[in-house]
Amino acid sequence: MKVYGLVGKSGTGKSYQAMNLCREMGIESIIDDGLFIYGNSILEGTSAKRQGTKVAAIKTALFTAEEHRKAVADKIREISPGSLLVLGTSEKMISRITSRLELPTPEKIIFIEEITTEEERETARKQRHELGKHIIPVP
Repeated sequence: MKVYGLVGKSGTGKSYQAMNLCREMGIESIIDDGLFIYGNSILEGTSAKRQGTKVAAIKTALFTAEEHRKAVADKIREISPGSLLVLGTSEKMISRITSRLELPTPEKIIFIEEITTEEERETARKQRHELGKHIIPVP
């Protein structure tokens, strides 16, 4: 399995851009905020975006609950995608997620600044912080 990482600060449009990036690079699946997304469907996990507190959201995104971690890791093994994009706010976060889910080290880390303009990131920040909108990368 080829693993890639997408790094960007919270609210910069990673989830939105993930769909485009996967299409462009032929990546089949995504790990985003506690969810395993394959093709056009959420197959397993709990969304950090639905948690009531920031601490709970971080714990969910990092798969700290054993039952959650195991369910997602098992589903990834069952589906065995050829490629996977892991979203995170830092390289360290992506490393922690891939380690917890027993995934290979990412072949490439892509930074949100490499694939978006400042204007796109500012629009994403406004959507998140002013309007409270959260994107889950599923059509």
